[in-house]
Amino acid sequence: MRIKLTVIALLFLLASGRLVVRSFNRNLNSTTPIGVPVDVQGNSMTEKTVDAQAQDMAGIEKFHQRDIAATLSRDPVALTDLWTDDAVRLGPGRPAEVGKKAIRESNERWSALPGVKVQSYVPETKDLTIRKGWAVEWGYITGSYVESPGGEVKQIRGTRLMVLKKMPDGSWKCFRGMGGPTFTAPLAGKVVQGPVASAESVTGGSAADRAGIEKMRQQDIAATLSLDQVALAELWTDDAVRLGPVPPAEVGKQAIRESNERSFALPGVKVLSYVPEPKDLTFLDRGWAVAWGLWTGSFVTSPGGAPVHVRGTVLGVLKRLPDGTWKGFRGAGFLSRE
Repeated sequence: MRIKLTVIALLFLLASGRLVVRSFNRNLNSTTPIGVPVDVQGNSMTEKTVDAQAQDMAGIEKFHQRDIAATLSRDPVALTDLWTDDAVRLGPGRPAEVGKKAIRESNERWSALPGVKVQSYVPETKDLTIRKGWAVEWGYITGSYVESPGGEVKQIRGTRLMVLKKMPDGSWKCFRGMGGPTFTAPLAGKVVQGPVASAESVTGGSAADRAGIEKMRQQDIAATLSLDQVALAELWTDDAVRLGPVPPAEVGKQAIRESNERSFALPGVKVLSYVPEPKDLTFLDRGWAVAWGLWTGSFVTSPGGAPVHVRGTVLGVLKRLPDGTWKGFRGAGFLSRE
C-alpha cells in the first residue's frame, strides 16, 4: 500500500525548462575525471566557459563540504547559512519552512535537543546540472545518529532534490530543497502538516510559459483521476527523475511508467479526488522554472471500499520543450494519510 500511495501522489508541478547547458553526472565519492565539456548539441565549449564551469563546480563542492560539517556539528548558524533569504525547505512530517527565519528556528529547535549526536552524514550526488547561476542536484543521503549518550545507533537513508543559487560573492546556497528521511524529522518528533492559506506566488515568466504550465497541471489532474498510464508517463521528459522519500529514484520516463503500471495493476483501484494546491512558481532562466506546492486526494482500493484520504508536498524543476510544452524534469514528493 505504501508504494501505491507514493505513486498516486503524482507530482503535478513537475515540468522543466529547455536544457541548453551541460549536465554533470558525478558521485561525490568518485575520482573519475570529467571529460572535455560539450553542450547539448555536442559542440565543444570555449576555454572561458570551461573555466566558469570549473569555478561553479568548485563552489558547489564547497557548499557540500559546509553542509556536511554543519550537519555533523549540529551548528544552527552554519546550517541556516546554507540557505538563501527566500529559501523554502520541504521535508516529511512537517510544514513547509518558508524563508530563512523559519529554517533557522527549525534548526535551533533541533540543535537544542539534549544528548543527540549525529555520528555520520554522507550525501551522494547522482546528477548535477548547472546553468547561469543556478544548479539542480539530486541524490541520496546516508547517516546515523544517537538520541542519548550510549544510546542505540539509528540509521537513516533518504533522497534529496535541491535547487542551488549562485550568490553575488560566488558562493552557492540552497534556494529550494526537499529531502527525507532527514535527521530533523525523526529527532524533533512528528508534526502534522497544516494547510498553507496563501495563494500561489509567481515570479517571472512570460504569459505563454505560465499558460503552458497551467495546461500541464490540468493534464496531470485529468490523467490522475482517470489513471491513464500513457498520459501519466507523458507528463515527464525522457530523462526525468522522480524521487520519493527513500531510494531508489525512478530514473527516466520508462522507469516512471513501469512504476506507475505496477502500482495500479490491482483491479478496483480508483482515484476519487485529486486537488493540487500550487504555492510558488519561480522562473529561473529561459525555459527553466521551479515550483513547490501541496495536494490533497482520496482513493479506494476496491469497489465500495472505504475512501483513503491523503495529502502531500511536492517540489519540481520544470522544463520547457522545443514545441513550447512543459514536462517534468526533476521532481520529489512526500505524502501522508489524513
